[in-house]
Amino acid sequence: MTNNRTFHPWQIIPQTNLEAKILAHPEVIAGFQWSVPAIGHPEKNVGTHVVHVLKNIDRLVQNSERKKRLRLAAIVHDTFKYQEHRLDDKHCHGLLARNFMSNYTDDLFLLELLEWHDEAYRSWVVGYAQNNFVLAESRIQNLINRFGSNIFEYQQFFNCDSKMMDKRAQPVLWFQHKIAARFTSQH
Repeated sequence: MTNNRTFHPWQIIPQTNLEAKILAHPEVIAGFQWSVPAIGHPEKNVGTHVVHVLKNIDRLVQNSERKKRLRLAAIVHDTFKYQEHRLDDKHCHGLLARNFMSNYTDDLFLLELLEWHDEAYRSWVVGYAQNNFVLAESRIQNLINRFGSNIFEYQQFFNCDSKMMDKRAQPVLWFQHKIAARFTSQH
């Protein structure tokens, strides 16, 4: 365990040695400083957003092992947005986060979560902003299939990432409804 008196960028106090190691990584520090105004991200930079997500996790997640895993996801999930231009894809920061984190863990759920953390929101956008509900439904079902019973942990991270000042509640409610409908129909 790290010394809780040591502050890292954006006043994140690491709860594990792994968190401390990741927070000290130069790419993470650079990623925390990056900022481009975006819908749903009123924060001045990625680091401030990460602090908000961590606070949500600490407040909303009870299971200590799940909290540890979701905190790692929070620290890394949007950190590589500043490098997306390398791959010519404005949605690849999740893959970059996964690749980075694979140097520290072989936890397949965590790696998948990092890569796909925005898919629930993107699926909602396809349906409600692009008016393509057939494709939105297909994408959300693929996401649910990908995560299986771990979809509830994915959902918990999505909720923590989405509970921000100006983020819409509709994507979170829509996703909750899709999961409930899927798992209720199986029983």
